[in-house]
Amino acid sequence: MPCVLIADDNPFFREVLKRHVEGLFGCEVTEAQDGEEAVALAPGLRPDLILLDLMMPRADGIEATRRLRALPGLADVPIVLLSAETDRGKWAEALAAGANDFVSKPYHHQELAARLSLHMKLSRLGRELRDQNALFSRERYLAGCVQRQLLPRDLDFAGFEAAAVYQAQEQVGGDFYEAWDDGDGVYALMADISGHGASAAMLMAVCKGLFLSLRAARLSPAGIMGRLNRLLCELLDGGDLDMFVTMVLCRMDRAAPVLEVVSAGHVPAFVLGQGGLVEIGSTGPALGIIPDFEWTGRVASLRPGDTLFFYTDGLTELRSPEGEFFGDDRLRALLRPHRPPRDLIGEIIEEALPFCKGTLQDDLAMLALRRL
Repeated sequence: MPCVLIADDNPFFREVLKRHVEGLFGCEVTEAQDGEEAVALAPGLRPDLILLDLMMPRADGIEATRRLRALPGLADVPIVLLSAETDRGKWAEALAAGANDFVSKPYHHQELAARLSLHMKLSRLGRELRDQNALFSRERYLAGCVQRQLLPRDLDFAGFEAAAVYQAQEQVGGDFYEAWDDGDGVYALMADISGHGASAAMLMAVCKGLFLSLRAARLSPAGIMGRLNRLLCELLDGGDLDMFVTMVLCRMDRAAPVLEVVSAGHVPAFVLGQGGLVEIGSTGPALGIIPDFEWTGRVASLRPGDTLFFYTDGLTELRSPEGEFFGDDRLRALLRPHRPPRDLIGEIIEEALPFCKGTLQDDLAMLALRRL
């Protein structure tokens, strides 16, 4: 049932107004003798509407309005002041203090009914919107928790040291990484779903499910990429949904220091080794666009002590408050060899977050694997 709080130092006027309001809205009405009492009662009542007399002892309507607006949960509650005051300056002062409306005494019943009905409707709609936003926020939070559960918890592979980080721009996002060991080699991938938010997160979950089935087939990286691309083209209507996936996928052979890499429109992968920094660029278009494209893997060396580094473009596209991009050059300068993966990623974060003042423009992920 709606609740209305009425504050007036005149008990006769309070009673008349109470009956009028009850008749209009069939609501619960609580009375206060002055502004001080109204401020004390309001937090516990959480009223849908507050009616205040302008001239009251202890705290007048304007002072009460200021104090009510400062209380948690009452910033948006409609406040209507009633007074015989003819000084328009007082009306302006009341509105500046946070009042929503000002009604002259003696009031006309039909006019007051129309004004209060409007404010009650706005109050109801505002409360419904806040409830929906709270539910939406909770659902997004739970979706983010579920999404984090989809990322691999265990990156502990014999003969390798690994570390990863993932941060969505919103509570859910579209970047993801994966790694697994089939006995003969260790596979790792980094992917970036176009866009961010709920739609990207849903496609990320689909890609995760497809990978679980494809990796069981023990295909080469190029074979996995080709089959995944065909499945995504069917799912995304060949690009008609205006969504795509960039991805880099590699296999690190256990029997030899060999790294096989395929990349679908993704930002470069890097090998940090004794010979310096080796960049491995894209070997084909993004997934979900050209159904019959066939990838060819690139081969590189990954010797003991070398580190493979993946990331998404949310890192290099971080922007400073002045609009400057973090950029490729800053990233390359931080990709120093002979660093444990955790330290490597930690140093990048320590440089990147102060640069953008902690504000992400896109989802961001990094993955580093070092052969021992």
